[in-house]
Amino acid sequence: MLLYLGIIALLFTVCTVLIFILTRSRQNTFLLLFLAAIFLHGLAILADTGIPIVLLYGPFIFLALEEYRKRKISPLKLFKHSIPFVFFSLWYFILHTFIVSGLAEEKILVSYYALYFFSMPVSLIAYGVYCLRRRLEKQNAFEVLIDQLSIIEIIEGVLILVMFADFLSLLPELGFNLRWIVLTMLVASAGLILRFLIYSYRKARIKGSEKWQEQVIPPLQERIKAYKGSMPELRLLEAYERQLREYFERSKAFLNPGLTAGMVAAELGMPKHHFSVLLNVYIGRSFYNLVAYYRILYAMELIAGSESSLSIEALANECGFNSKTSFNRYFREFTGFNPSEFKGYLDGPDMEVAI
Repeated sequence: MLLYLGIIALLFTVCTVLIFILTRSRQNTFLLLFLAAIFLHGLAILADTGIPIVLLYGPFIFLALEEYRKRKISPLKLFKHSIPFVFFSLWYFILHTFIVSGLAEEKILVSYYALYFFSMPVSLIAYGVYCLRRRLEKQNAFEVLIDQLSIIEIIEGVLILVMFADFLSLLPELGFNLRWIVLTMLVASAGLILRFLIYSYRKARIKGSEKWQEQVIPPLQERIKAYKGSMPELRLLEAYERQLREYFERSKAFLNPGLTAGMVAAELGMPKHHFSVLLNVYIGRSFYNLVAYYRILYAMELIAGSESSLSIEALANECGFNSKTSFNRYFREFTGFNPSEFKGYLDGPDMEVAI
């Protein structure tokens, strides 16, 4: 038995150290600790020990929420929320030491288990209800996860209360083992956390793609040198570029599926030759590539805003594309991922985009 306890303690220590190494910035630390606690709880059950790991579930979810809210988590706060776990752990260790040394029989654990069984649902339900006390119009993936885990905690607490009543013989024979239901819900919690951590990892990998991925365009001087025709003055081209940008931002003309270079040049009063040099030499893009660029920027704003519920096809039409295929191709070209991936990874309208 002591060997099992030693192995569990060692594994818990190793998991904790690895968690802090892997997270570095402490992001998702308590979610990872929650996951480690579920794993260690399973080992404790296999070892047939009564280590009060369940009393860590509520504090870990609460502290994960506090960490997400960027509230200070002081050593004192950690200690306060770990008091029940520390108290029951010391109590169990002392009783178990007496049993192993032959100073007492295993029946002295009855009082421990009775109070522990009562404390588990109190902790799970109290922390679960507290973490659900948020009413947000829009929730991101982390907040949805916390809600899911809190609901599971509350259900587990109610089931453990039923088990406690059955333990005290206050209920008739249930005909099924509630322990397996609780364990199944713990596995479900672990699955939800793993899914979120994988999501966070993938999101972190594309963090560099949250800005527009500019095409590899040769420097302006190289483009000018390579151009064989007559060049307007750079000051004039700079003014043209500013005029074009302001025109697109003001009029949203790029949303017109039938927009042509001639139409824009005429609207801006630019000679066609000057407009061609502006695009291909000064800006370094073809007309249709530049229009697609503005359309994708607009699409990203729609996804991040109130139009996030639009289907991909409707979004493509809204942004001036004639086909979903063309929309997907340009979206991936400029951002590095497709519209569906962008919708999944985006938590809110804080995506940094720049032209």
